Amino acid sequence: MMNKILGVLIALGLSSVVLGATTDNEIFLEQVGDTLTLTIDQVGYGNKFGGTIVSGAVATDMLITGSSVTFNLDQIGNQNQLFGPITLDSSAIDMVFTGDSNIFDWSIGSTGSADSLDLDLAVTGSSNTWDFDLGSAATGESLNYDLTLIGSTNVFNTDIDYDNVVWNWEITGSRNNIWTIQKEDNQSMIWDFEGDDADIDVTQMDEDQLLTV
Repeated sequence: MMNKILGVLIALGLSSVVLGATTDNEIFLEQVGDTLTLTIDQVGYGNKFGGTIVSGAVATDMLITGSSVTFNLDQIGNQNQLFGPITLDSSAIDMVFTGDSNIFDWSIGSTGSADSLDLDLAVTGSSNTWDFDLGSAATGESLNYDLTLIGSTNVFNTDIDYDNVVWNWEITGSRNNIWTIQKEDNQSMIWDFEGDDADIDVTQMDEDQLLTV
């Protein structure tokens, strides 16, 4: 069974939205406005949160634009997918993903300013694929990023185009493939790593970048 939550438009001033899901659900979301608290829980397998995808359906939306936004997202289950661009200033994102064989392809600030962002990402599971672009076309200012990754054989690519970054990693698991690029200056990255047979690539492209393992 497939359920679809279509055309969710959240206007300026709306304080909170909770969307629950079970199996094979699709969420289309377009949000424009400031001072929003958005909470989304997807529980089950094969769920999709839009911003294209195409062959597996959804196709576009998941456009979030605003400032002073608090975005809480939990996806719990296997074979879930999250796609789409967001543009947020002075905002906080708290995301929890639990499960295996999930696909995450997300960009923050690809079309506009994404300054003063607090991002907390926790992932538990194996064989997940992540492609995360922070800053993208529009360089951001001030990012506080905490990542906790527990599991094996995950592929995790992160491209950070921000000035003034504090990025803390905690990675536990074997055979993970981690690749990251830092494109701007004043970046601090601290890793706490435990596991075997990992493939980790770090590219730093500017000055005043610190890596501590």
